[in-house]
Formats: sequence, structure tokens, C-alpha cells
Amino acid sequence: MADDIMTAQSQQEAAQPAKGNKLVVTLIAIAVLVAVFGIVWLQSSKYEPPKIGKVAPEFALVDLDDKPVRLSDYRGKVVFLNFWATWCKPCKEEMPSMEVLHKNFAKDGLVVLAVSIDRVTTTKDIPPFIKSMNLSFPVLIDSWGKTDMPYKRMGVPETFIIDQEGVIREIVIGPRDWTRLDSLGVLTGLLKVTPKTVKVVPST
Repeated sequence: MADDIMTAQSQQEAAQPAKGNKLVVTLIAIAVLVAVFGIVWLQSSKYEPPKIGKVAPEFALVDLDDKPVRLSDYRGKVVFLNFWATWCKPCKEEMPSMEVLHKNFAKDGLVVLAVSIDRVTTTKDIPPFIKSMNLSFPVLIDSWGKTDMPYKRMGVPETFIIDQEGVIREIVIGPRDWTRLDSLGVLTGLLKVTPKTVKVVPST
């Protein structure tokens, strides 16, 4: 009987360290999960979707001449920031009306800035695309997806109208005919111009 009691006590004593080890492992696992969740949350909050009334995320890209350009270079001007790609048919349909905007409102302080999201395999198609459409506004190249996370685009084309202080005033998802007066309310309000009509400037 005494031997049985001694054996039971020994088993209990042996089980206690095992339970203690499981508790430590569980606590460590919880701590790791909390840390991972915290890192993910911080990263996601760092790149919240751009919103109207918030400052447009900064970026640094190169133009077709490999010249570095930053969005903040255009502070003091209204920026028409358009994301597009050579393989995007709606983008191609929208481009001529963007050229009209550039021709009509550059003198009033508008910068039409087109960021191509063509990846490395299709960047070679950008110059002939621009030439074929006689586009004269600045084109930047984002072949490595630098703007993907900060801007969290729904697709292309997508346009951000940014005021002189760098604040987003309008977000347009999908193509738009920028020669229509009902498309220009925010833009012309920022430029403080009230055109009766938008003149279509023929390509040269």
C-alpha cells in the first residue's frame, strides 16, 4: 500500500514539470502570435487606402528619359495623377481626353502625370504607345510596383486629383471622358477656372 502511494506521488511530481513545460510553450506561442499580428497590423496601417482629404502618398519614379521624379516636386500645382498600362484598353480610350486636359489647363497650373504600371516585360511598349497617341504630358514608369501598396489601386485606369497642398480631392476608378464638363467640377474648382467648353486640341 505504501509502495502504491509512493508511486502515485512520483507520477504526480513527474507530471507537474510536464504541465509546466506545456504552459511555457503555450505562453511563448501566444506571444509569437501577438508579435506577428502586431507587425502585420503596423504594416497594413502604414499603407491605408488613400482617401479624399488625406495627403497623397509620396513616391519617387523615373520618367521616359530615366530622370528621377517625385510627386512632391509638383507641390503648388494641381496634379492629375493617372495610373495606366499599355495593355489596358480603357486606358487607351481615356488618354486622348487627358491630352486635352493637359493642352487646356497646363497654363492654369495643372500637371497631368501618368504613371505606367507596366512591368519589366512590357516597359518596352511604353515609348511607342506614347508616340502613337501623340501624348505630351509627363509619363513615369513603375515597373517594380512601388506605388502598389501606398495607393492600393482597384485596377487601371485610376485617377487621383490632388490639390496644391498635396491633398487628394477626388478619386476616379475606371475611365472617364475628361472633355465632358460634368467630369471637371473638382478639377476646375481647384484651378479656379470656369470654362464654358473644353476645346479639343488636335494632335500635331
